[in-house]
Amino acid sequence: MTEETNNKGMQQAKGGVLAQSDIELLRKSLEFYIKNSNDLSSIEESRASLLFHRLGRMEIK
Repeated sequence: MTEETNNKGMQQAKGGVLAQSDIELLRKSLEFYIKNSNDLSSIEESRASLLFHRLGRMEIK
């Protein structure tokens, strides 16, 4: 049997796996890291900043 056939009966989880409180904590942690880390390259800082903003769109306000 192929892997596709073996997994046919298994359903994939849809949606996110993070709780709303996780998103808030991740945003606060990223913000602190971006502001206080001297080890970030400009590329890493940009990627972290983009992630920070994407997490903000996931928050329920």
